[in-house]
Amino acid sequence: MTTRPTTHLDGGPAREGRAREGGARAGFTLAEIIVAIVILTIGLLGMASTSGALSKQMAGARRQTVAATIVQSRFDSLTSVRCATLAPMSGTSATTTSGSSTRSGIVETWTVTDGDDVKDITVSIMFPGRTTPLVYKSILPCRDSNL
Repeated sequence: MTTRPTTHLDGGPAREGRAREGGARAGFTLAEIIVAIVILTIGLLGMASTSGALSKQMAGARRQTVAATIVQSRFDSLTSVRCATLAPMSGTSATTTSGSSTRSGIVETWTVTDGDDVKDITVSIMFPGRTTPLVYKSILPCRDSNL
């Protein structure tokens, strides 16, 4: 059995070690490393700014969930009251009933307005630090025998 000398793909003899022609070493240049660091830094800054925006959205979603819970509670409590008691009938001097409450710094204001066989309910929720309220509206059909 004879052994053949090792050859490279181009037909020439295989080189030993990692040295290239002309004595240059294998590796990255300083310019390549700086470019890689800049690209990595841009990516990390993008992730940091995205996490900040996501944090703000999560806080807003939390407030809207609290507001929706408060509003649903108000709608449920107003639904359990007879229509004739909610807001005076049309043709009387006042056709609107309203109220407000504050819990944990959250201000809730509600208004019930008489309509044709319905009551229009509007609930506004104002959070501390927010400039505009979250407004929710619903229509309550009147099914009372004595509207």
